[in-house]
Amino acid sequence: MLNKLFSLSDRTAAVMTTYILDDGEYDRKGLKRPAVIICPGGGYTMVSKNEGEPVALFFNRHGYHAFVVNYSVTIENPFPTALCELAKAVSIVKEHKEEWLLADEISVVGFSAGGNLALSLGVFAREKFLTEDIGLQYEDIKPDRLILGYPAVTLHPKRENGEIPEEILALMEQGLMPDFRGPGIREILLGNERPSEAELEGLNLLNKLHHGMPPTFVWGSYEDSVIPASDYTDLAGSLYRLQVPCELHMFGHGPHGVSLCDMTVKSKQEVQKLSMDYWTTLCLKWLEQLRI
Repeated sequence: MLNKLFSLSDRTAAVMTTYILDDGEYDRKGLKRPAVIICPGGGYTMVSKNEGEPVALFFNRHGYHAFVVNYSVTIENPFPTALCELAKAVSIVKEHKEEWLLADEISVVGFSAGGNLALSLGVFAREKFLTEDIGLQYEDIKPDRLILGYPAVTLHPKRENGEIPEEILALMEQGLMPDFRGPGIREILLGNERPSEAELEGLNLLNKLHHGMPPTFVWGSYEDSVIPASDYTDLAGSLYRLQVPCELHMFGHGPHGVSLCDMTVKSKQEVQKLSMDYWTTLCLKWLEQLRI
């Protein structure tokens, strides 16, 4: 396997890590493989390890080359900083298509805030503010598929008062999840701790979807205490009306941030009664169907 770091900007410390499978042998030699570029979550305050390398290795096991983007976070790096870095990552992967034996299929996988980032690339890939900033064309940066796990879409808070749920606070206090107290995801993206209502609503990606969106796979849980379940259903409904191929899986039980929802990222106690781990099987089948 080729593990290599690529810088994504000369202005930030963002990097992409490669998980490129070795060439095969005999009848598998020279086989071109599809690729996934993974954007972990973390509320744009950090980049989750659980949603990075373990996910890359999962896709490796199923014959995919994988890449993990460690993009810029915190209020010092507002929109479109991370989006420019992701676009650059896609372009690097495409530049090395022949060297790395890549098939004509690049999917961008995003979780939570990383799902927001992945979806943003699907929305804005044609926009001049993005292509001109990094000196690339639409074809250089466009994703062929989007795979979105519990993505932040509208950025409307789950609770009207914006308070962090008690169960989330308890996990923060125990050091079992990142501390999201301080500027929230919307303030970080806007680079402003006192944004107007108009600015906040301008972050709602539902209002920016279009017919040119790539086929999209979405999954999440009704019990998610961070992202409203309506984000997933409204996203799927909007893509349906735009005639963009979309598959939605809404699980009845499970918390936010489960990643693979197996014991590579969570304890047995946390995942043994959940069925959210089936998203991986469903996703692989969906990807296979698109190749037919």
